[in-house]
Amino acid sequence: MTESWTETTSIGTLRSEDLTREGVVFRYNRYLYKTSGNHLSNGGMGTVYTLDRRDDETGIVEPVVGKVFHSNYLYQLRTDEVTRRDHHNNLAAMARIAAIEHPNILPTYVSAPIADNYLFITPRMGMTLLEAIGKHNLTPRARTKLLVQALEGLATLHAARLVHRDFTLRNILVDEGANVAYLFDFDLAMSLDDVGNQTYRNYYKGRIFGSPGWSVAPETIDQALMDTNINTTLDIYAIGGALHGLFTDQLLYGTADDMWALLIRIAEGVVVSGKSKVAYPDNFPLILRAPIEGCLERDPVQRFQSVQHVITELRSLLRELPDETSRSSKRRAETSADDDKARAVSAAFASTPDPTITEEVIKQAEFAIWEWNYTVERSLGRVRGHPIFLAHPRADLLASGQFPDANTFPKLVTVIDLTKVADPRAFVENWQRYFWPILKRVRQGLLTSLHKVIYDANSSSLLLFSEYVDEPRFGDVLADTDMHIDGSLALCFVVIRQVAALHEHGMAHNNISPNALLFKGVSATRTVIPAMIGLVEPAMGAEAMAGDCRALAGMALDWLKPARIAALNIRIKPMFDALRGKLHSWAYDTQVPTPTIDQLMALVSDALALVDFNFSVLRDSGGDLQEYALLLISLRLYHVLWPHAVEEVGRPSLPAIKR
Repeated sequence: MTESWTETTSIGTLRSEDLTREGVVFRYNRYLYKTSGNHLSNGGMGTVYTLDRRDDETGIVEPVVGKVFHSNYLYQLRTDEVTRRDHHNNLAAMARIAAIEHPNILPTYVSAPIADNYLFITPRMGMTLLEAIGKHNLTPRARTKLLVQALEGLATLHAARLVHRDFTLRNILVDEGANVAYLFDFDLAMSLDDVGNQTYRNYYKGRIFGSPGWSVAPETIDQALMDTNINTTLDIYAIGGALHGLFTDQLLYGTADDMWALLIRIAEGVVVSGKSKVAYPDNFPLILRAPIEGCLERDPVQRFQSVQHVITELRSLLRELPDETSRSSKRRAETSADDDKARAVSAAFASTPDPTITEEVIKQAEFAIWEWNYTVERSLGRVRGHPIFLAHPRADLLASGQFPDANTFPKLVTVIDLTKVADPRAFVENWQRYFWPILKRVRQGLLTSLHKVIYDANSSSLLLFSEYVDEPRFGDVLADTDMHIDGSLALCFVVIRQVAALHEHGMAHNNISPNALLFKGVSATRTVIPAMIGLVEPAMGAEAMAGDCRALAGMALDWLKPARIAALNIRIKPMFDALRGKLHSWAYDTQVPTPTIDQLMALVSDALALVDFNFSVLRDSGGDLQEYALLLISLRLYHVLWPHAVEEVGRPSLPAIKR
């Protein structure tokens, strides 16, 4: 780094791209800050770089880190009211946190707008508590002491009526000697004074905030609890997840094969009125089970009501925790990154079902995905010509606690080779500025919702990371299925609503087909959840949306079997004959004007009201048509799609995720 500390720009004219260059110097109060050009990490909302700061009075130079928001998040701020509201509240909360001086809250040196972004600067610490457990081989007592220190910081936030909303081991930093812990990462923090008496239902609006499996509490996703007022017991729940995570990398909910399965476990409750289903490994400290379960009660009213209560409980138990270093810690065999990549490529190539997925294609995908903390497990063929892979978080990062995301489920990764795209710059810009922000708005929490979109300059590719779904079924299996009329129409209703959510923002799915319709089965409740996936080349504009409507009309026509219509009551049979005729003309007759998505929805809704009295009553009274349609779909399709599934005891509720 250059030695000059001559100011080269002001903080008001500083741009986010300046952080990628070495030697840019700017002032904030009595300190000068100098960029290094070194990229440190990527978070869910922003990118982190290293800098130095110098005190004017003493000349002391201190290493610091600076974070700016991702460009697609900034676009979402301009276009999405919910994101804008949450961002405004978060900035106000961060300003209050910056004014708090506490030995266990990471100081905020800078929190200010810059020319094209927002800049946050904090001290550069050694590592997260999660990393320190392995690196320093911390004893049970030592790791719990550090967590208690972070809880002291959290208690101070709560005393100021501030909620962290993502209290996890990844959001606790420790110094190099692992002696002092600091609570940090306040990207989701909010002030209760700003939200007033709002409930999780009307504030969250079906979106998921936090780290599922750790800081996402039942009241944020369960219908029965979502009318709870937002309060600090949200963080109390997360304390239970952090305590559990001090001693195991297993989820406290037990094995969950995908994100949807995990959300269901969270919603139903892992501790209900003192009855616990928390999964503990054999060597877990028994004395910590009571405080953990006191935090994890499904009903917020039954949890510990203050962080100070948890601190008192843990302090009373510290002496009973072992303070000896374990000699049997698991060590991952030392291998090179090149060896790991080569093994992944070889395994994926050996099992690929598609001859067009060559070894070179897999190598290019692994090269790109590896740099973003994942590795290819197997090839799944192509979607609209683009290779798609199942990828897992890198084992080396998981073992060291350095994997940057609390979501460690496998991902489906579509690799789009930009060298084969006519206008790659416009393609990437459309994804970052339009498609991705819209999808985050309308599909957050929905089965295979996009996890992230990454432009990888080194491989000239765009990487679409989506949530993996275990044991899925696809719409092509319905071609030979003799579905009941009500089940067919209910499926049309739900699928059309999902596409309509895109059309509301001027965006077309642009890949409507039975193969793009995925079904997730929930064996516990024999529930079927459909989702339109395959969003790799969406498009904006009326023509593309018209294409969606034609394709949807064609799928609806295929699902409404003539034999079923022939068996209808003679009074409504002519109406359904006319329905099929209209769907056929909409789907295939180019001389007939294409319907809008609203016209298609109205046609299907009217037809379903004819054959299902309950649906008509709900429609007239403003009831939840979505949930009722899902009930019909589950009744008609679960046994068809999963004929050999073992029925389990019913569970109390399902997550209220936006669909």
